[in-house]
Amino acid sequence: MNLFGRLSENIHALSARMHSRVVLEAAMAAAALVATSDGEVSFAKRATLDKVLASLDALKVFEVHVAIGLFNGFAVAIREHEDAGRGRALSCVSEAAGDRQAADLIMRIARAIGQTGNGFSVREVTRITEISAALGIASPDLCDERLAVPKGRGKAPHIIALGNEKGGTGKSTAAMHLAVALLKLGRKVGTLDFDGRQATLSTFLRNRAAAVAAGNRDLPMPLHRRVERSALRDRGQAESEDRARVREAFAQLAGCDYVVIDTPGSESYLSRIAHFNSDTLITPLNDSFLDIDVLAKIDRSKRRALAPSEYCKMVWDLNTQRRSDGGKAIDWIVMRNRLAHIDARNNREISALLNQLSERMGFRLEPGFSERVSYRAYFESGFTLLDLSDEGAEPWNNKSHEHAREEIGDLLTAVGVTEERGRAAERTPRAVGLH
Repeated sequence: MNLFGRLSENIHALSARMHSRVVLEAAMAAAALVATSDGEVSFAKRATLDKVLASLDALKVFEVHVAIGLFNGFAVAIREHEDAGRGRALSCVSEAAGDRQAADLIMRIARAIGQTGNGFSVREVTRITEISAALGIASPDLCDERLAVPKGRGKAPHIIALGNEKGGTGKSTAAMHLAVALLKLGRKVGTLDFDGRQATLSTFLRNRAAAVAAGNRDLPMPLHRRVERSALRDRGQAESEDRARVREAFAQLAGCDYVVIDTPGSESYLSRIAHFNSDTLITPLNDSFLDIDVLAKIDRSKRRALAPSEYCKMVWDLNTQRRSDGGKAIDWIVMRNRLAHIDARNNREISALLNQLSERMGFRLEPGFSERVSYRAYFESGFTLLDLSDEGAEPWNNKSHEHAREEIGDLLTAVGVTEERGRAAERTPRAVGLH
């Protein structure tokens, strides 16, 4: 190669490196804008940035510490002087405008930082929208769990989600009894089982269908769909598949009056979709100080709340997203399950704490189901105690069954369903504001 050829090659390499530096600075500015949107940069967001930098070949022309240094510089500037630091960062992002590949890379990094934890907050959505504007591209649809329920021509079903990130709190028991109670009132009911691992609701309804097929009973049945969590390893692809499955399931239940969703006892994207799209959220809670931490971090020695739980923050965040879309707030009900009657002092202390949390965190506190064998005794046969009042069924008129039926009736009333003129009538549940 002659001298001119070598010189041209060196200039091309230098130009490519200078362009890569512009892209790197724009990417780190965008990452800092999103990471600082809700305050201090969390360890989780820094860990996400490290993973992103390790996975992107386009930025490997530079050492990782160079990228981290740029990120830290933007983050400090934004923290110390938010408006000026934000303006500088957005100006740096705009240097990559016009380069479609660079813009795509920058947005991928910004979204990855924002998705860390419980998904995008409102401030993160705002920052990412500013970044896309600086790049001269359309703002992405970040809250992908919204609009999971397709809008049909008729009235949309009232969606009731049973949600709690702990297992064993009675979500499935409440879901199956609530669904059967609505069926008994003549409503068209759909049920969704998002708890693919346990599948308790699906198992109960399979038992119920078997009883009908065997000719043992004529039992009302909901339209049921079980939604399995995606097995794809890539997070974005898995969430896309989850959304597609949920949309398909909701489309099949679009003609229902009510859709009752049983969610998994752990954090998942399917659970977020269920919570976001619920008109009524019911969080069953075992009546114990050991289980109140699903709502808040508790100082057990002083019987007081220290801070909201991650689950509570998730509900708040989803509520904020709904309101930003012009929608109504989720009507959030916490129901006290398995009420004990032996320790009056403990009951009073739990009641006092839950009442404080209700005012502080924006949920309605309602009585739930007591610890009764009758709620579980008929699971294998596909019955509920509500079916025992039908003609030809075994006797049900004992005190335990009577009280259990009253508890189910109370839950219906809490949701906004009453029986009038021989069928179910609705009242509009009051929307609970956030505090």
